[in-house]
Amino acid sequence: MNSNVASSMPVWLRLGRVSNLPTVLSNAFAAALLGAAASGRALSAAEMAALPPLMLSMCLFYIGGMYLNDAFDREIDARERPQRPIPSGEVRAPTVFFFGFVMLLAGWLLLNQYGNDSSRRYGALLAATIVLYNAWHKHNPCSPLLMGACRALLCLCVGSAFADGTPPLLFLAAGLLLAHIVGLSHAAKQESLNRIGSLWPLAVLGLAPLIYTLVALVRLDANGMAETWEVLVLAVLPAAALIAVLALAVTQLLRRAVPGAVGEAVSRMIAAVSLLDGLALAVFLPEPAPGAVLGCMAAYFATRRLQAYIPGS
Repeated sequence: MNSNVASSMPVWLRLGRVSNLPTVLSNAFAAALLGAAASGRALSAAEMAALPPLMLSMCLFYIGGMYLNDAFDREIDARERPQRPIPSGEVRAPTVFFFGFVMLLAGWLLLNQYGNDSSRRYGALLAATIVLYNAWHKHNPCSPLLMGACRALLCLCVGSAFADGTPPLLFLAAGLLLAHIVGLSHAAKQESLNRIGSLWPLAVLGLAPLIYTLVALVRLDANGMAETWEVLVLAVLPAAALIAVLALAVTQLLRRAVPGAVGEAVSRMIAAVSLLDGLALAVFLPEPAPGAVLGCMAAYFATRRLQAYIPGS
């Protein structure tokens, strides 16, 4: 990414890492479909009307969290990334703190209006986890787990709004999303990846593709080839793309051939969240939904395109 292009983007867009918002939208979209499917139905017209405000709510949580990330990290960024908006003097930390907390509140209020009791509780927990992560992620060995919990709670916030309670299917999808985020968060924290001890936690990135493959095979065994063939074919697209992206990202981490290789690899893995959403829909939905799966895959490419202008990490 051209640093001149990045620095020319409005400061509030860079603070919010808005290039990653397509992954938030695909998370919310997939969670809504999975929540309804776990309750044995499709989304109704009224629920479809409630989905955009819930998506906006999750975007507010995400952007607010990113603002707080820069605000809490301002002293470290002054030493390690002085080009960031706060240490470079483009914006003051108190202002960023204010808008960060306002966006968390706005996200919860919107969720409160369009969600249910379960989603409201998850929303409050999400807001608390976002603040805890940002205030306590440096030198905290559990910080990748906290970041993963933020994305998992995002999935639970939206999915539970369209389900009766929180079905196990939704918990499984949220857990696999958490595992993916833990892996990429570990990569983001690494200063050096030339030791075996530094590399092994990246293996958690393979957990989601493995579990989804096993679930697809179980469905094949239970339902027979004729009924499940479409599911397998549809699942191959996001699965192959996800594995290829992760392989390329890990290769970049290993080689670190050019400056910024780690950041580029992490950005790829962030964008791959949308491929994970597509894979979840391909495997878990009772009926094939090629439009929904391809929509999630399109979100991956949209994220990568936006990351060319606004840094994703």
